[in-house]
Amino acid sequence: MMKKRKNILLIAGMLLALLVGILVYTDYTQEQIYQESTENLLSTYGQSAKTFTMFAQRNWNILTDWDSYLGALAERGEQEGQWQEYIAQKATWQYTDFYLFNEQCEFWTTAGRQGTAEHMRAAFEELYTANEPVITSYTSSQGVRKIMFAMPMEQPLQLGDTTYTALAVSYDNAVLEKLLGSMVYEGQSDCYIVRSNGDVVLSTETKTEIPEQMTNLFDYLQQNARVDKPYYDTMVQTLPQGGEGCVLFTMNGQKYYLIYQPLSILDWSIIGIVPTGVVDAGMRRVQNATILVIALLGLLIMAGVVKIQRDAERNRRRELERRREKSDMMFAGMARVVERFAVCDLDRDRYQYYERHGEALYPPEGSYQQLLEQISRKYVVLTDSENAKITQMLAPENLRRLIKTDNDSLKLEYAARDKSAFFMMTVVPMAWKGDRLTRVMMIVQDMGEQHLLQSLANTDGLTGLLNKRYFDRVLTVLEQHSQPFALFYMDLDRFKPVNDTYGHDVGDELLKGVAQRLQSCIRSRDYAFRLGGDEFALLLLGPMTQETCARKMDMICEMIAVPYEIDGNTVSVGASCGYALYPAESVDVQQVRCIADQRMYENKQANHARQDGAEGI
Repeated sequence: MMKKRKNILLIAGMLLALLVGILVYTDYTQEQIYQESTENLLSTYGQSAKTFTMFAQRNWNILTDWDSYLGALAERGEQEGQWQEYIAQKATWQYTDFYLFNEQCEFWTTAGRQGTAEHMRAAFEELYTANEPVITSYTSSQGVRKIMFAMPMEQPLQLGDTTYTALAVSYDNAVLEKLLGSMVYEGQSDCYIVRSNGDVVLSTETKTEIPEQMTNLFDYLQQNARVDKPYYDTMVQTLPQGGEGCVLFTMNGQKYYLIYQPLSILDWSIIGIVPTGVVDAGMRRVQNATILVIALLGLLIMAGVVKIQRDAERNRRRELERRREKSDMMFAGMARVVERFAVCDLDRDRYQYYERHGEALYPPEGSYQQLLEQISRKYVVLTDSENAKITQMLAPENLRRLIKTDNDSLKLEYAARDKSAFFMMTVVPMAWKGDRLTRVMMIVQDMGEQHLLQSLANTDGLTGLLNKRYFDRVLTVLEQHSQPFALFYMDLDRFKPVNDTYGHDVGDELLKGVAQRLQSCIRSRDYAFRLGGDEFALLLLGPMTQETCARKMDMICEMIAVPYEIDGNTVSVGASCGYALYPAESVDVQQVRCIADQRMYENKQANHARQDGAEGI
């Protein structure tokens, strides 16, 4: 159940990561599409803005020229004869009509038509209200939208009984649409000339959902569309300063680009509105295809990961079964040939103990940690390392550090604290949870006879102390591990007279007595040696100071000097002693031995001097 939950969480995490990746990619590509579309739209409508500016300037220039020209003709009375010239230029300029008019909406065209145009009253009033050139639009009597450039005349012109005070040129709206590029985007775009406050000056035929009668573009969008607020605010703020840019807005579920650029006419700007799909449909198809590929790849990767997980779980179960079978076989085999063993659950802190021969040393089951503490109280590890403890060596974290595979094991020798029994323990793995060791078997073998032979090879046959052979070996190991120690050398003063006076048997008993007293001077982890004859050595493990060594030396000498009772005889000897510290005084063990030997010689000289002085007295 736990594994299934982990797999579900893994799949959910991967799906979440895939979704986040797609969202990040979508957001990034959306910004790139926006930037690229903005550049394309600015370029397109930039050309339209330049064309319209040139078109407007040309019309102002023409109207200005015509105003002067008509004034000159009027003075000569030839104005009516020139209408044919204006008519001839109509095809070149693409205008609809050139005409004169006054405040009563009376007009006179180059084609000779005259009368009153009520449908143009709003356009005429705009001119007389502004009293300056204007560009405006109106709808003709035939229902056709017109664009009109108008300006007041310098001198009123009298034709017949009517006085005209302004002149204008008009164009069909189709001409404006062509100039403003409304056909660039498949006839699906709107184009406006607006003032800086959003008032519409001119507009093409609307192709979007924005109605034709709309008068202020900004107000209309605010009320009827959902605009991209930061970009919209930027447009409103920068448009009066000639800013350009792009705004996204949504109307009735349709998204649009709104592009704005300044014109070189008053405070006017050109605004194009194009559906987003018309501009970036190709890029969005690429985006969607890429997202689909990413999603498919992600799903394939997830499927692969799930398969790998399932295969790994299947293999793990097989491995666990194999290990269980191996452990069961091992357990059955051990039960037949091993005197004692324990199966220990490291995770649950439990053990089961089995004893085939003799009295059980421990309860049959209980806490693993308490088992280690019981073993540690009875036994010590036989190792050259300082402070090696059974509780540390058999701690779960240490076993997991040393045993990584089924082929790994841990062996250690240990003995009763009185050295009455010696054992070999082998720790082998039994069960795993993934790569984590969970159960071990501790197999114990009695090594009494083997250690007896080793003891005979490493100990002095007379005193039971360790011999010179083992002394050299221990020094080598300590030097290899850079383990600090204090070395004490000593030999006995006045030992030869005892041998000569009482015989060698008494001398041997005296040496045994000295050995016992030296053993009582050291800790269980320290070493006592008989190097030969009446020469002895002590190795005290761990760092020590000169003062501590001096006090220890005095104590040793005082203890050895206490008289011995041997076969009814009271025997007294003294001791000359010297010490040296490793590595405090030298990192060379041989040099340390020389220092201790020299100090022992100096101590012997001092003892002889005191003895000679006492005899003289």
